[in-house]
Amino acid sequence: MSGYWTLITTKSHVNVFRSTQAKGELLDTLNDDSLTYSKFDPRHPTKIVVHGFGGGRNLSPSTDMREAYFTRGDYNIIIVDYGTLVKEPCLSQVEWAPRFASICIAQLIEYLQYHPTKAVPPEKVHTIGYSVGAHILGLVSNHLRNGILGRITGLDPTILFYMGNNRSRDLDVTDALFVDVLHTGAGILGQWGPNGHADFYVNGGSSQPGCAHDTIFQTLSCDHTKVTPYFIESINSRAGFWAGPCPNLFTYLIGWCEPKDTDYVLMGEHVSHE
Repeated sequence: MSGYWTLITTKSHVNVFRSTQAKGELLDTLNDDSLTYSKFDPRHPTKIVVHGFGGGRNLSPSTDMREAYFTRGDYNIIIVDYGTLVKEPCLSQVEWAPRFASICIAQLIEYLQYHPTKAVPPEKVHTIGYSVGAHILGLVSNHLRNGILGRITGLDPTILFYMGNNRSRDLDVTDALFVDVLHTGAGILGQWGPNGHADFYVNGGSSQPGCAHDTIFQTLSCDHTKVTPYFIESINSRAGFWAGPCPNLFTYLIGWCEPKDTDYVLMGEHVSHE
């Protein structure tokens, strides 16, 4: 049976709600029985989704991603909601909120890892983070006593507050067994990278079709947020998004990237880990 959970972080406690698409139930990470008697099924793939600044468990793209996975099949979907920690217009909270949220997610990972009857090792968990959510996931393994996340998918990791020389907080290849990153607003609101084992620069990585708006802010925001529809579509797409290797952006811009047919790989949910 498919199900989704929402992990809600506050300054004093963590609540995890388990729910089908219609009705939720409390999942208490301090009580093993809570998971035992839930409909969480360790035989199904487990996905953890972390939103960006201004997002939430009941807002797009979190809800869209959840529905896309349910359309495909049976999954355990966990949506992390740290919205109470980052309130507009206090962007400075992005400086410290990611560490707090990553600690909460690490506690959840270990709850699943050491559960007596429904254990799921970190290596079997696929985490997906948009914008600052990608960097939050990059910190999770720092707080795990044993093991490392199986996969982190970073959706246009934000460049805001991540432009300095201290790269220890950035998502990188050491944060999971496999890190794949989609770039759509690179160099503007997103990082240039590369951040992962596989980095995909959609339409060149910084400017997306259909994002020409009346104001520059709307245009740049559109480029940044366009990454989530691409990834969501990849979950159920029959054609898929295919990408070819290119040594650098300059080579791409002058048209010198001419991959062989055998060089192309799928981008998104079904990317090859090789």
